[in-house]
Order: sequence, then structure tokens, then C-alpha cells
Amino acid sequence: MFVNNYLRYWGKAKPADHNTGSPCHLLPYHCLDVAAVGACLLDGSSSFGRSVAGALGLSDHQLQSIFSYLLAIHDLGKFSQSFQALASPEAEVVKKPDVGFSYDVPGGHAALGWVLWRRSDVFKDNRVAICGWPEQAPPRRAARRAMEALLETSFGHHGQPVEAGSRRAGADFLKEDELAASSFAMDVARLIQPDWPAGLMADESWSEKLRGVTWQLAGLAVLADWLGSDQSVFSYVTEPMSLEAYWQEYALPRARLQVQRLGFDHPRSATVFPGVESFFGFKPTPLQQWAEAVELSSTPQLFILEDVTGAGKTEASVTLAHRLLSKGLAHGVYFGLPTMATSNAMYSRISTFYQRWYDSEETPSIVLAHGAQKLHEGFQVSVIPGQPQDSNYLPEERSASAVCNQWFADSRKRALLADVGVGTVDQVLMAVLPFRHQSLRMVGLAGKVLIVDEIHACDDYMLTLLCAVLELHARQGGYAVLLTATLPLEMREKLLNAWHKGLGVVTEQTLLSASFPLATSLSRESMAETPLPTRSSVARALAVEHLDQSSQALDLVVGSAQQGQCACWIRNTVDDAIEAYEAIRARVDEPDKVLLFHSRFTMADRQWIESQALDWFGKRSGYQDRAGRILIGTQVLEQSLDICMDVMVSDLAPIDLLIQRAGRLHRHSRDSSGNLLPIADGGDQRQPPVLRVLAPAFTHTPAKDWVSRFLPGTAAVYRNHGQLWLTLRALISEGVIRVPERARWLIETVYGPEADEAIPEQLQDSYFEHEGERQSQSAMAQFNRLDLDKGYEVSSARSGWQAEVDIGTRLTDEPSIKVTLVQLDDTKQRLLPVADGPHPWEMSQISIRQSLADKLPELPEEWRDLQDALFDKHPGLRFSRLWLGPFDVGDFRYSPSMGLYSPRKAGNDNRSEA
Repeated sequence: MFVNNYLRYWGKAKPADHNTGSPCHLLPYHCLDVAAVGACLLDGSSSFGRSVAGALGLSDHQLQSIFSYLLAIHDLGKFSQSFQALASPEAEVVKKPDVGFSYDVPGGHAALGWVLWRRSDVFKDNRVAICGWPEQAPPRRAARRAMEALLETSFGHHGQPVEAGSRRAGADFLKEDELAASSFAMDVARLIQPDWPAGLMADESWSEKLRGVTWQLAGLAVLADWLGSDQSVFSYVTEPMSLEAYWQEYALPRARLQVQRLGFDHPRSATVFPGVESFFGFKPTPLQQWAEAVELSSTPQLFILEDVTGAGKTEASVTLAHRLLSKGLAHGVYFGLPTMATSNAMYSRISTFYQRWYDSEETPSIVLAHGAQKLHEGFQVSVIPGQPQDSNYLPEERSASAVCNQWFADSRKRALLADVGVGTVDQVLMAVLPFRHQSLRMVGLAGKVLIVDEIHACDDYMLTLLCAVLELHARQGGYAVLLTATLPLEMREKLLNAWHKGLGVVTEQTLLSASFPLATSLSRESMAETPLPTRSSVARALAVEHLDQSSQALDLVVGSAQQGQCACWIRNTVDDAIEAYEAIRARVDEPDKVLLFHSRFTMADRQWIESQALDWFGKRSGYQDRAGRILIGTQVLEQSLDICMDVMVSDLAPIDLLIQRAGRLHRHSRDSSGNLLPIADGGDQRQPPVLRVLAPAFTHTPAKDWVSRFLPGTAAVYRNHGQLWLTLRALISEGVIRVPERARWLIETVYGPEADEAIPEQLQDSYFEHEGERQSQSAMAQFNRLDLDKGYEVSSARSGWQAEVDIGTRLTDEPSIKVTLVQLDDTKQRLLPVADGPHPWEMSQISIRQSLADKLPELPEEWRDLQDALFDKHPGLRFSRLWLGPFDVGDFRYSPSMGLYSPRKAGNDNRSEA
């Protein structure tokens, strides 16, 4: 019987008036709840700990016993008088605290656990017994350091590492508290019997391996604490009983129920991949044939698939993912896309067939990071539903259930723990940045096939972070598939070397092939670069026409619509797009046939615009849908919608982006009227496609303001004017975009290592300025990213640990913030979202740069009480700015058709978002 005075301490309390007391859960029992969840998460049938145990040379049971013990003492800091004085639980068994102690330690009770472990004489004198270390072999210095590295993961269960600082134990603990905590830890060690690998822990090289996996253990500690704090499963117990009885009769059975309920008890059983033709219903392209047959390694493997737009890269990546699932080499998939729109489009595709990856009796979860109204509610509930909330300890130190509810209320975060997640690549990049709870993202990524589309869209900041993610994923034993149509060779080399580093290979990988299309496979055993043909139907020679007057673009778009065609103009800033939209609407007979799409719409309106664009210009659209329609958009059209335009104009942009934009011109085979043709009918019957590029007149001796004088917005967005000049020169020289034959040549002409030598002297300044920015971006990413080699400790974050609003995954001139559009209800007693339906708050938000958000009107003081009530009910909204309607007055306005705009002349702010 393990019964001691430590049963007089409370650990969890339900919300109540602290002056009158509140229902509580005894601290030792809560600790065992969390330990039991950890034991179940690392059970031999679960995949969570398998890679960790393998990396450390431990058996599954050995890792499970050690981790369970660490979790059992994760809340040692709550034995402090300062913490106990936070509440007066109503249970008579709980001791009355000494209210003379002040709970003001940075890091809260998690940091106090470190204080107790490192500064308490009671712990120093009894450390061998407290941790259940083999008495015949007292821990040496290296073993003690390894022990502390493991404890970091436990005490850091609030989502970031903690440190003891200079605080002394006596500032928070009475001697009886120290004795109670040490007695509890000893009894827990006797109960759980951690199987410490004493010999391995004394080895410095083993400690290096340990530091690399502490990140995953820290993420599992966060998850275990959240799941073990769920009072809907772990109901509060105040009746004293032995630890052994509670462990066997309460903690373990409830933990098994919790882990099984959420599907974390075992990997989903996958089906055998039947082949592309059987699975998708069409004959495979050359790239898809390669994906069907390429050898899969039992060690971490990277695939880079380069092919033209429309060559079936997504299906090829799905083929690889399904084969990896079938072989048990992965247990889930995460799709990382560059934008919200591409996330929505990918979700629409994946949701139609992902269930066929798994056996029929399985119920795999799928979560979309955006467009939350499309989620199937059953899938949402299957990935950690909301919990009854415990009392917060302090405003800045919220309870585990409160943080869990907020974290998983955001579908973007929940997506990483689903069996199948679809979202922006940002959610993955955050795993290597010092965001709170980043370790949970690592856990979500481990064991998954990571598929990242449109990787060429990464700037140098994002590319550096993506390389860090690939290094991490290779370390975790993962698999990754990268997709692109326009990848510079230099970027491919960086990606391959990042994977090599994650595999522990010191030598850098040398590229052998400059072919295009190309499929590359890299594992520990070998690298193979396979040149491939592309599907004949997507090979094309696209004529290019240069327009040097904006009026020409306007006339062309309007004239094409008047002739019964559909036309698109892609502009480089939101303000330029709005200006073109207003000008075109003023010239056409049916203004409602003109559609505007950019980034400054609420999620609800973006969803509607995407749906409208697909109805008018998508694959299933016909002549009646398309005739006379016009789409004006920004860069969101480059990678998002599967649309097919008859006529296209684009503002000048770097060559890779123009190739992407051109992929929406004559994308599907159609007859002369615009109706879709069956594949068997052969080629397109419309007039040959022409990409019109709006750009300043070409000259071999351009002035310094060559771009900015003609397209000031473009000059501000694409600051390397030398690359713009190289792009226009290449297009005029070729007169055609010929893919796949000349795609690599076009890319390397602009991005290759010798391209800068051809830039005219007057544009050299912008080139060198841009190169300086690139180096600065890479350096900033290196500074911001976590130092994974240091392990899960405070010093691994060079820039300090941040809340998620303080540091970004994309480096811009200024941060972006979310603005939530709200309205008063009829009684003026509540603030309501402007969107209806499921997830109305997410659907009522816009993400814009901070300087623009600062120009929006503040919430009037008279409604601040309503704001506070709203934040209490929806804590996630605290990280957004509220904008109260009406929205049709003032310097900045919002409308469902134009988004957020200024009624002054469009184009006045050249830093506009896309």
C-alpha cells in the first residue's frame, strides 16, 4: 500500500468561486492519469514511440516504463505551497495551504518542478531512490545529464522547455512539501519500475542520440497531459486509496479507453495499392508509372517529382503514399500546400478517395486546415473533441484542458494529428520554429508521408525552414514527396542535401541530371534521378505576346468576353486587381459576369468565389457557363483553382510564375465554343492559346526605373528587377513557352548561377539588393529555427520561445494578423460573426498585414464588455482584431464582391498582398 501525506495535495480543480471552494482531483491521481495515457501511447501496438525506441536502442517496454515514470512526476511543482494556495478545494482531505506564499515564478508550476529537482536537498540526498535507479550502479555524470534531458521533456509539458533560474526551493516549498513530493516520486518509481538503461546513459554518444529524440518525447508529454486532463474520462477522485489501486483500477483502464476512443492505440490497417488504373480509373502517365514501380526503401526516403502542369503529379504522390501505407512504412499522410485556396482544392480531391487507403472497418480521420465548413463533423470529433475545462491557475498560465480546447479548436493545428491532414505548409514549418507546442507538431508529423506541393513557391526564408523540416523528418524515420513544375537546380540541390543531413550523411549530394521532367529518389542506400517523358496531351507550345500598354490588356479582356469567350487577367497586387475589376465592370454590359479573387476576402466569401470560379471556368463548365465571363485575380490564381481560360493576360512576373499562370490557359481540351471534349476526341479545337504579358517596352539598356515607372506595384512585389528583365528577354527571344522541352532552359536562364552576368548595369542594384535580401532571409530563418541538436531545452531557441502570434513562417516586411468581422445582434447584447453556418468565426476572418489592420477602426469602448465576453467563450479570437460593422463607410470598406478595399483610387499602396 502506497499511501502518504502526498494525498493531501490537489492537482486539478473545476471552475468555481475560489472563495467557496471547488471540486478537485487529488494531485497524485492526476499525475497517474497522465502517466497511464503515456503508457498507452507508447504501447507496443502504437506507432508513436517505435521510432524513438529504435533510435535509442531500447525495447518498446523499456521506453514505455521510463516515459510513464517521467509523466508521473511531471507536476512535481504543484506540491509547492505557492501553487496550493491558488485555490481552496472543498474536499476535506486536502490540506489547507499557507497563504503567505506568492505564486509568481516565471514558467509556473512546470518550472517549479525543476526547482524542486535541482535545488531541494531532500531530492539531492535521495535521487537514486526517487528515480528508481539501480542501487548497485549509481548514475554517473553522463547518466545524470541524460536523466535531466529526459526530465526536460516532462517538465516542459506546457509546450515549451522551462528552466529553474536562480530560484530556491524554500521560496515556494515548505520542508513538508519537499518530503511529500519525494515520497510520491519514490512510490511512483516502485509502482512503475522504470527500466533505466544505465550502461547506455553513461555513454556520451548515446546522449547525443537522446537529445535528437527529446523533441518527440516532449510532444508526447504535451499530448498525454492534455488527454489525461480530460475530466469527461478521468473524473475527479478525492477518496484516498493506494497508488497501486488507483493505477490498476482507474488510471490504466481510463487511459486505454481514451487512447482507443481517439484512434491512437494502433496504426490504421491499410489496403494494398491496386495500381493507378484500378484506383483512379485512368491509364497512368509516365510519372505515375514510375511511382507505381519505384523501389521503396525501409529507411527514410525523399521523392522529388518535377513535371509540367497537368502531368498528374498529385496522383503520383498519392500512389507513393498509398504504397508506403500498404507496406507499413507510414501510418498517415499530410499534404502541405502554399495557400488556403490550394488547400481547399486538394481537400476536395483527397476527400473523395482517402478512405480507400484503409481497410473498410477503419474510420480514418481527415482534417482540412481551411474551409472548415467542408469538414465532416464525425471526422472532427474523432481528433480530440472539446473537454470540460478545469480552472485556470493564472490568466497567463491556463490549465491543460483550456489550452487543449483552444489548440484543437483551430483546425489548422488539428490537421497534423489526423490520419490524413490537408493544410498549408506553414503548419509543418512551425514544427521547427520556437512556437509553443511545436513539439506536438513534430509528433503529428512523425510516421506520416509528408507531401508538399508547389515547392518552387518558397522564398529563401521558407526554403530554409522547409530544409529544416526535411532534416527533421528524415531523423524521425519519415518519408516525403515534393512536387513542382518549375524548380531551379540550386533549390533541388538544397532540398536533397537537407534530407542527406537528416540521414546523418556528412557528404553533400551532387546533382547528376538536368533533365525535365525528372523523378528523383533519395534514401540512405542510394540516389536515383530518372528522366521521364511527359503525357503528350499536356506537352504544349504556348505563344507569348508582349503588351506594353495597360489599355491593350483592358481592351483584350473586354473584347474577348464580348466575342463569347472567357478571359482572365492576373495582376500582381490586390489594389491593381481591384482597379482592373472596377474598370472592366464599367465597360461591360453585364457587370455581374466579372469576378474578382484575391487574398483580402473573408473565408466565407473566398469559399463562395472559389465555387463560382469553378462553376464558370472549371473542368465541368460548358459554353453557357463560360461565355462572356471575366476573372480578375492575383497570385492566388497561380496555384489554386483547376480552371481553364480561353484568353489570359498576366502582369510581368518571374518566369516560373508565368509558367504556372499559363497552366490555367487552355488547361482542358475543348471545342470551339468552349465545351469540354472527351479525351478520345483529341486536341483542343479553339484558336491556339496565347499568353499575353503586360510589361514595359523591352530594351537592352533599361533605365533604373524600367519596371517601377510602368508597373509600380509589380516593382514593389518582385524587387529583383533584373530577373524580370531576364524573363522578358527570354520570352521575346523564344516567342513561345515550350514545355517540357525548354522548361528547364527558361528557368535556368533566369535563376541559374550565371544568369546575373547578363543583367544590364542599371538593374544591377536591384539584383544585388535582392541577393542581399535572400541571404538575409536565409540567415533569419537559420536564426529563428530551432537547434535540433541541442535537444528540448531553452537554449535550443536562439530567438526565445514565442506565442504563435509573435514569429512567422513567412518573412515579410511586416507580420500578418487576422481580422474578424463582427456585428451586433438585434438586442446589442452580443457580438456575432458576419458568416453563417458551421464554423462561423473562422469563416468571418481575413488575414492581412498589420499596418493595414491598424488603419481599421477600433472597437468602440462601449462594446468592450461584449468583446471580453466573446473572448471568454472563444479564446482563439484573442489573437485576432475585431472589426465591427457597418462595413460600407469609412476610409476602408468591405464587400463580398470586392473584399477589403479603400474607396480611394486603387493601386495607391504598392505593398498590397496578393
